[in-house]
Amino acid sequence: MKEKLLLAAASLLGFATACENKRTVDMYGAPYLDYKVKGKVTDREGNPIKGIEVSSQDASPVTSESDGSYELSGREWSFRQTTLTFTDIDGPENGGEFADRKVTVEFTEADRTEKGKGWHEGTFSRSGVDTTLEKKE
Repeated sequence: MKEKLLLAAASLLGFATACENKRTVDMYGAPYLDYKVKGKVTDREGNPIKGIEVSSQDASPVTSESDGSYELSGREWSFRQTTLTFTDIDGPENGGEFADRKVTVEFTEADRTEKGKGWHEGTFSRSGVDTTLEKKE
C-alpha cells in the first residue's frame, strides 16, 4: 500500500516520466533572434536629420548620418519585435530640437535572412524603417 501511495505521489509530481527508458532532450532557455534595422530620420518637411540617436533595449545605440540614415543591429529575446527610440542628442545643431519618438518593429518570416538552430530563431533584417520627428515647441 505504501508503495502505491509513493508511486501515485511521484506521478503527480511528474517523476514517473523521468524513469522511462525513452531518450528525451530537455532544453532550458529563451528564444532569441539577431536583427538589423535600417531606415532614415527626417523632419516634417522631409529634410534628413543628422545626429539623432537610435537605440533599442537590446542594442548599442547608433547615430543618424548626414543623410538621415541609420543602421541598428541587436539581439531580441523572446519576442519577434523591438522598440526603437529616436532621441535628439545634439540639440539645435541639427536644425532644431526634436521630440523623442518610439517606433515598434515587428519581424515576420518575410524578414528572415538566415535560419537559426535550437533557441536561436535566426537572423532578421528590415529596411525602410523611416521616421519623422516633430520639432519641440
